[in-house]
Amino acid sequence: MFTQRISKIFKNRKTENIKMSRLSGYHIMIVSIYFETIKDFINLELVCKKFGGNMEKFHFNPIPLNYKTIGYFPNIETLHLWDVKDENFGNGFMINREKMEIVKIKVVLKKEFFRIIVWFNVDFETFDRNKNRNIEFKNVTYTKNNRKKFGNIIPPSVRSIGDGCFSYCGSLSSVNIPSSVTSIGEYCFFGCSSLTSVLIPSSVTSIGDCCFSGCSHLSSVTIPSSITSIGDYCFSYCSRLNSVIIPSSVTLFDYCCFNGCSSLTSVLIPSSVKSIGYCCFNSCSSLSS
Repeated sequence: MFTQRISKIFKNRKTENIKMSRLSGYHIMIVSIYFETIKDFINLELVCKKFGGNMEKFHFNPIPLNYKTIGYFPNIETLHLWDVKDENFGNGFMINREKMEIVKIKVVLKKEFFRIIVWFNVDFETFDRNKNRNIEFKNVTYTKNNRKKFGNIIPPSVRSIGDGCFSYCGSLSSVNIPSSVTSIGEYCFFGCSSLTSVLIPSSVTSIGDCCFSGCSHLSSVTIPSSITSIGDYCFSYCSRLNSVIIPSSVTLFDYCCFNGCSSLTSVLIPSSVKSIGYCCFNSCSSLSS
């Protein structure tokens, strides 16, 4: 079973006809990064003497660890946390006024790390509370509550804009989306009646349903080539939208995408588009071509 998993890793990485005996200690360490369980790491070191001490080479944890398994990786300096339930070895931090770590009955000694990298999603307030610690947050979301507390300027540390973050923000006339953002949530700018234009950076790969729906003063929008689909009701009822640039990367217009865009006069649909949803251009009374 173990050798089958090794072979699968090679196959996934398009490497053929490589025998484990030909791999150096360095190369087997690279391969083992893709292991998923502590048993795989232990079994690897039992294969031959050359692979002994593989876990000692790691200065970061390639898999989630606990107090029983961390001893196999004695030289870890950087702790990766992929899930909120992962053991943090006493390095808890505050998430919405609640500690991340589960309260334990027994006292556990804290283990120090040079750096802690958090991969699971946290809101911007969590990031701000811990900004002076040795913690790096990879997925920070700017939520509606964050906006109410910190303002309409999206910080450069943000990776995603949460659902409904700016919804019904009638005073918002323009927005600067930093290049760190990769996704914009559903209903994010829904009903922002004063929003006139928006530049979506090329870093964005996902725009949620109804994202700009009801932005009645939005006149133009540029969709980056990183976008492949435009969600349900995404620009519906943008009554002043007269121009939209659609890149060749887009393959799908979803349900009612431009429904009610009464000022839209023309749309150039690239040949890449394979599907146009029901009522996509419904009630676009000015559309002529």
